[in-house]
Amino acid sequence: MGPSFTNRTPKSVTFRGKLDLPIHRWYRLTPSFSPRLAHDIANHFQLNQDSLVLDPFSGVGTVPLCMKYKGIPACSVEINPYLHFVGTVKTRTYKNVPGIDSSFKEFLAAFRRALRDVPFVSEPKKYLKEHTADVPPINFPERWWSPGNLAQLVCLRKLVRAVQIEPHHVDLVKMAVLGILVPVSNAKHDHVSLTFAETPLRTVEIADVLQRQFTHMVDDLRAVANSLAVDVVIYRGNSKNLMSVLPKRPTISAIITSPPYPNRFSYARETRPHLFFFNFIENAKAVGQLETDAIGGTWGKATSVLTHEVKPKNKFIEQLLAPYLHGIPSHGNLMVNYVVKYFNDIFDHAGQVAEVCQQPVRLAYVIGNSKFYDHPLPSDEIVASIFGHFGFALERIDRMRKRQSKTGLYEAVVFMRRD
Repeated sequence: MGPSFTNRTPKSVTFRGKLDLPIHRWYRLTPSFSPRLAHDIANHFQLNQDSLVLDPFSGVGTVPLCMKYKGIPACSVEINPYLHFVGTVKTRTYKNVPGIDSSFKEFLAAFRRALRDVPFVSEPKKYLKEHTADVPPINFPERWWSPGNLAQLVCLRKLVRAVQIEPHHVDLVKMAVLGILVPVSNAKHDHVSLTFAETPLRTVEIADVLQRQFTHMVDDLRAVANSLAVDVVIYRGNSKNLMSVLPKRPTISAIITSPPYPNRFSYARETRPHLFFFNFIENAKAVGQLETDAIGGTWGKATSVLTHEVKPKNKFIEQLLAPYLHGIPSHGNLMVNYVVKYFNDIFDHAGQVAEVCQQPVRLAYVIGNSKFYDHPLPSDEIVASIFGHFGFALERIDRMRKRQSKTGLYEAVVFMRRD
């Protein structure tokens, strides 16, 4: 009997499934999905070492990392430069774990020495004023971090940029630092989207937090050191332009992915501190453009785009969405424009998938539905219809779990194929 894709536990669907798994747990992205789900879909598709899996929405690299340790070749695509970095670092093969451990210890010792000259308890604001040029160029950094913690992070940031160790080890150090930015911040993870605590976090010993992160990472690398793994690759680019991002005509056996849900969640907004901390992005304008280019972008510059009418890109999309938009305009056109833009983007993506996948292929799209002013939007069914327009046959839709109990929200996996 194969794996079940209905009535699944939250841990077997959501990010919670990776919190106790080696490497997967290095960075928490709440809207990412469980490695167990990717694993079960691969088994359901009977994939093996002769297959090639594509994930067009790589995120933190859940699918390629899962495939790597199943011995299944994989590639993925990610538009967010920070998330592209996370996925790339997590999916590399690291053979010299003792060397990594040594690099971590040397770096930590250097950080503790550097902190002796940082008055992060007595005069953190004075230190920050003297090192203004080294503060991450995010708007209102003091909203994100208490002065004492920000002063330590500035010192840490300077040290990482100056460290002289093997390049892949530098990336691992960066990964560790990026993994602690939110835990030592004034933000909290009570919801899918980050919120700020009413009481700022007290000053903590960030060197101790970083040491624990280093220890977890080394333990994880040791845990997988003897695993049989294949190399995977993550490409930087937009899933609406797969033909220009991927190598010419890869023979893709399956797509296992989870696109952004049509729920106005912003990956650019949620990753702002990380994007700016190591200059993965130039400025706020570039963040706005990233959000605008992403599927369903709705924050910053993308919001201004939605204040103007967004028309369905063709008659097919217009007719497909018509039954679901009739009740929304009375509450404002912004949401109508958002829904239209989202599925215009999905249409472009599906067209690119049709071009890239010239051989028989199986598809599994994990997606949640939405509600706008109590009007349900069955995203899973709409996505299936859009792919059907490009010749992909719907096998079935399995609704895996309810989200928030009585709200009518759910997450589903849409199984499709083209022979």
